[in-house]
Amino acid sequence: MNVIFGALLAVLGGAVNGMFALPMKLTKKWSWENVWLPFSALALVVFPYIVAKAGAPDLMDAYRHCASSAILIAVLCGVAAYGGSLLFGISLGLIGNSLAFSLLVGSMSVVGVLVPNLAFHPATLLTRGGKWIDTGIALLFVALIVCARAGAAMARSKGGASQPEGKRGGSVVITGMLLAVAGGALSGLMPLGMSMDWAKGIHDAAVTYGHADPAAAQNVLMLLILLGGSIPNCLYALWLLVRNHTFESYKVGGPYWLLILLMGVMYTGSVIMFAMSSSASMLGVLGPSIGWALFIGGMVVSSNVGGFATGEWKAAGSQALRLMVSGIVIMVVAVSLIGYGNYLLS
Repeated sequence: MNVIFGALLAVLGGAVNGMFALPMKLTKKWSWENVWLPFSALALVVFPYIVAKAGAPDLMDAYRHCASSAILIAVLCGVAAYGGSLLFGISLGLIGNSLAFSLLVGSMSVVGVLVPNLAFHPATLLTRGGKWIDTGIALLFVALIVCARAGAAMARSKGGASQPEGKRGGSVVITGMLLAVAGGALSGLMPLGMSMDWAKGIHDAAVTYGHADPAAAQNVLMLLILLGGSIPNCLYALWLLVRNHTFESYKVGGPYWLLILLMGVMYTGSVIMFAMSSSASMLGVLGPSIGWALFIGGMVVSSNVGGFATGEWKAAGSQALRLMVSGIVIMVVAVSLIGYGNYLLS
């Protein structure tokens, strides 16, 4: 078991994931759906297949030896988790990169870290290492509350109660915050599902029949989850393209395709790094939940660095800024404690 390398891989994956949406800021001539449809096709279907096939030469043979129920559950898990990704994608356009990521991270930490440990490894949480993990999870709750207060302060700063435009601005921020939190809760279903027996069955089939090593075998599982995730994302973006008559936008902004390609590479690469770190050969029996915690820790830091760098918090007010920075610091400490606790368990 390579705990240190697994932890570094998870954090690096999170750092890359926290930045993947930044190129969207440069696609000013396109609507959100113009970007999201090709991005989803690349990041959730094309690139994951290439990676899974590279790691498991006999990919289809591995799937043939999986229970059909396990494959169906994996796809449905992806539909639910990436339905959350879709809500998050909508929230990006309402509240910006840094606040959306911070709220997303807080809620998906609770579902993706706390629930799997309570459901599948409750005794582990009573050990010395488990108590460090417990403390980190408690701090994640605190960080979520602090980030939510930062969002409320931002809403007040961006629009005064006496001005109709301000009211609408505050309402948009609150809506964006709710979407980000709901998206995070659904996204947390992915590490929860990866802790179950059906996921282990797919992993073992990838090793035995797909001839993948234990870490790369996680990508065979992840391909099914991402395929499920492509369904709500592609269908919703396609519906918006039809409803808003924005297909015409593809006639302009030729260089935008390179930005979408970059987004797809960054996103798929980040998820693959998380998947590999979550294997038992990397982070042990708690791999999916601990890898998730480390992954989102890297995500928080990088997404907020990107958000601050692009001026998202320029008009948010000093109180909102202080609260957001405090939330980030608490979240980083929480993830560090969770990582240390897992190290003691190894």
